[in-house]
Amino acid sequence: MAPIAEAAATTVAPPAEGQQEGRGLAGVISRIDRVLGQAESGVILVSYATLIVIVGVETLRRALIGAQEVWGPEIALYAFVWLSWFSMAKHGRYGTHLSFSELRQRLPKNGQRALELIDCALWVAIGVIIIVTSWGVVENQINMGQTVFGTPIPLAVASLAVPVGWAFSMVRILQRAAMVLFAWDRLKAERGGFLNL
Repeated sequence: MAPIAEAAATTVAPPAEGQQEGRGLAGVISRIDRVLGQAESGVILVSYATLIVIVGVETLRRALIGAQEVWGPEIALYAFVWLSWFSMAKHGRYGTHLSFSELRQRLPKNGQRALELIDCALWVAIGVIIIVTSWGVVENQINMGQTVFGTPIPLAVASLAVPVGWAFSMVRILQRAAMVLFAWDRLKAERGGFLNL
């Protein structure tokens, strides 16, 4: 896992002053954050491990005996797709994705919050479009009985990475919007240790 992602997975800012961890909206957000973070980390770990093992073994096989399984590149590609979309969800939550925020950081608090909410609205709009269109692709693959080349694995399992990953991202973006509205100080405290370009 990348250093920033590791920090994001382990860094949880303390509750804002006067709020207790297990009570109110802040407590609900914290519990959701913990569960989603564990699910994201699990998918990322399995995807990374699959990618590393398949690419490593297939590279050795190709170098040593001149052979390669036909399904190796396909499975590695789909593992990368799962890895990418779930990493996007994690970084969307923490705001550690690539961004140009110098101007935004100089704005007053309400200006920053307004831009964060506009960002969230744009992410959700794009996410809805991607989820709907990619779900159509998954349905077609199920109806046609397509499999990953050289395996009995349904292609829909691999393609589910897009709608599921984006759905996870939308939950994270909505969580972020709730923090912008109701836990701004906590969101800013979490962001303090990360590199924002």
